Amino acid sequence: MSNASKDADLVLLQATDPQAREVLQRIENQRERLEGRRLARQQALTLRRDSAGGQHNPMAYGTLAERLINFGREHPLVCAGLVGAGLLLGPRKLIRMASIAMPIVMKLRRSH
Repeated sequence: MSNASKDADLVLLQATDPQAREVLQRIENQRERLEGRRLARQQALTLRRDSAGGQHNPMAYGTLAERLINFGREHPLVCAGLVGAGLLLGPRKLIRMASIAMPIVMKLRRSH
């Protein structure tokens, strides 16, 4: 936040009633918390990239969705094969297989 907006927030805090002041203070605290989380995540990603020895590996970091998209871009034939297998198996078998595989995947993610 810039100093001008902080000053405006301070004036607004002083001009409001105690309940509104409390709500505005909670909002400000939440903004600071979110900004701190964003900075910590950015710093952790930077440290991970630096610790990789300068090697660029997009599969090493990012959210699960980002890693899946990167995998799809790097391995289009594998993805096409998986989609084809999914179409052959049908929705019931896919859902049954997913209900078995998801607990295993979640357990593996928690252990890392």
